[in-house]
Amino acid sequence: MIRRPAHILLIDDDTEVLEMVHSALSHYGMEVHAYSDAAEALELIQNPAAPEFDLVITDINMDGLDGFDVVHKVKTLQPRLPVVLMTGQASVDYAIRAMRMGASNLFMKPVAIRDLVQSVFHLVDLHREFRLADDGLRGLVNERRHFLFRSDELDIPSLVRHLTDRLVPMGFASMSNLDVIAMSFHEALVNSLEHGNLELDSALKSDLFAKEDPYTKLRDLRMADPAFAGRLVEVRLAMDTERFEVEISDEGKGFDASRMSPLPGDSDLAPHCGRGLPLIMLVMDEVHFNDKGNQIRLVLRRK
Repeated sequence: MIRRPAHILLIDDDTEVLEMVHSALSHYGMEVHAYSDAAEALELIQNPAAPEFDLVITDINMDGLDGFDVVHKVKTLQPRLPVVLMTGQASVDYAIRAMRMGASNLFMKPVAIRDLVQSVFHLVDLHREFRLADDGLRGLVNERRHFLFRSDELDIPSLVRHLTDRLVPMGFASMSNLDVIAMSFHEALVNSLEHGNLELDSALKSDLFAKEDPYTKLRDLRMADPAFAGRLVEVRLAMDTERFEVEISDEGKGFDASRMSPLPGDSDLAPHCGRGLPLIMLVMDEVHFNDKGNQIRLVLRRK
């Protein structure tokens, strides 16, 4: 997926976490520039001789400059550079503040390495595409798109690019928050595919470096089973100058959407199954489910 080694700026004054995340990302061929001091790391971003960074990962709670200071500085210097935050405090206030400042994702400590690595790969690839995107769509006034995929044919990263290429030109997003909106679409599509059509339970997930991963094993089996692989994911996009809607439907059993609260509580941000929906609800202006719970409609209003 990544065409050249990604350069990641990693900041955390907890040396154990710094070493763990550094080791995990390096294992997958990424060039990790690790710092325990945020001020020193930010100096590197401003250095003309420094490499072109693809992503910044920073802890929130640090002595001196904290993670919010890092987000603010990075977005001032390089608005298109995505920032991922790590924190030991599962707070809705933290999440809302982080997203509004332009953070791409928020991970709870102890960090779920598997999810973090997958998020890094997704964000790096996504932002490289954004940098190549043409900004010649400002005259567009409305559009409808309709996608239909078998489960075993769905390419989620490519589809996310199709769902986000109009957001900045049409005024529904800026480069500082485009990645977090894209991540919400990504989470919704993963939920539709894996928890909907493939009927996978997040409780099966193991650590990324575990010898055996029951979740991935069952996913591969069901992708090879026509009864699951042949189920469809349908995506409809409707956009005009004031409203942007994405409707995602699957052929799974659905779930009781009435149990979803309007705004997730603190415990919903902890690293357990179902973290995708609370994040989606924080980012989107409106989130609606059908009665069966196998269709989600995500709405953005022009700011």
